[in-house]
Amino acid sequence: MSAKHIRNTGDLMRFRASIRIDCPHCAAARTLSGLETVTALGVCSFEEAEARLKCGRCGGKGARVSVLPPV
Repeated sequence: MSAKHIRNTGDLMRFRASIRIDCPHCAAARTLSGLETVTALGVCSFEEAEARLKCGRCGGKGARVSVLPPV
């Protein structure tokens, strides 16, 4: 399974993948499972998710989201 088929947060659950969220301001990072992502953000595109996410450490916006393959 390649990450090219994962186009939104709902696909994370479907393919049992996760996302890694990186803060460009303070270099904090967090990994969320598909279920955690959909619970927090609902089903949305990754561009919408990046715009809505806020760093819990520094409060900065503009997170970078990358898809991690299933384990």
